[in-house]
Amino acid sequence: MRGKKASSADVAKLAGVSRTTVSFILNNTPGKTIPEQTRQNVLEAARKLAYTPNEKARSVAMIKHHSIGFFIPHSGYISSDAYIIRIVEGMTPELNKARFQLVLQPLKVPQANYLQLARQDGIDGIVLMNTHDADEGLAEVIEAEFPLVVIGTIARAEVCQIDIDNCAAAASAVRYLASLGHRDIAMISHAPRTYYASRDRHAGFRAALREAGIPEREEWVREANLTEDSGYAAMREILAAPRRPTAVFAGNDVVAYGAMQAIRDAGLSIPGDLSVIGFDDDLLSRYLNPPLTTVTNPAPGLGAEAARLLISILRLRPVPRFRTVLPTGLAVRDSCRAV
Repeated sequence: MRGKKASSADVAKLAGVSRTTVSFILNNTPGKTIPEQTRQNVLEAARKLAYTPNEKARSVAMIKHHSIGFFIPHSGYISSDAYIIRIVEGMTPELNKARFQLVLQPLKVPQANYLQLARQDGIDGIVLMNTHDADEGLAEVIEAEFPLVVIGTIARAEVCQIDIDNCAAAASAVRYLASLGHRDIAMISHAPRTYYASRDRHAGFRAALREAGIPEREEWVREANLTEDSGYAAMREILAAPRRPTAVFAGNDVVAYGAMQAIRDAGLSIPGDLSVIGFDDDLLSRYLNPPLTTVTNPAPGLGAEAARLLISILRLRPVPRFRTVLPTGLAVRDSCRAV
């Protein structure tokens, strides 16, 4: 039986470098300064493994259709998610300059046939967001060496990723509540914790509570599912607990909208009875009654950087870094008050 043909990932592992470094060296990519010892290590690893470049994968990487797919696993309708629309707004000018068209691909979780969809729709490369643990399609895209940029964080260092520090940003929101004197703080994660961003935001929530010496109460921690309705249902469950919190941190603004309506429907006021803080700073958040205090998420910047990175990959240009982290802030408005 013939052994499995060596891949560029095998060469990268043996040489102790990234797969993109292997590609630059074996394809003699211009404009890339690589130490001679690294080059020799890669060439020696390729020789030992009898590696030959995957012509199919290389042909896929060529620009054929000037088309980029934005793949969005989501439990609801992406047209109502302002965060996604803001990412698209950031991507569009970059794609227009490079004369690429954008194909939106909303996918029901856990649908994961990214590679098949990309090929059948004539897509040259993929921008993927809302990554999660059970994302089988992601591994398939990486294995095929299909051009890919992830908005978010995954445990694959060789894949280009553009993100924020979700843990630190969530912690800053909870610290703000603690600075107002709140010690009874609830959290509604914006998605199940199989999603990397949701897990990191919950970790930031817990870290800030520990820092302030505030206990985490299990009955005040709930998961939503990326929609207003799920935020509403989660808030109802929190309000049904024997004791009511004085503040709630929602993992995104969409979930916060649902939570705020649940608070009002229970006959309670914001921020009189409960302070509410969100995450994303969607445009609508500043026009609510009261305007929502929220973490500012640079969605247009994430979209623009993702588009630039993917175009560079498609044009075989050097990629300056594989992981980019953009800064966040806190927009303080009227939905929170001191205890």
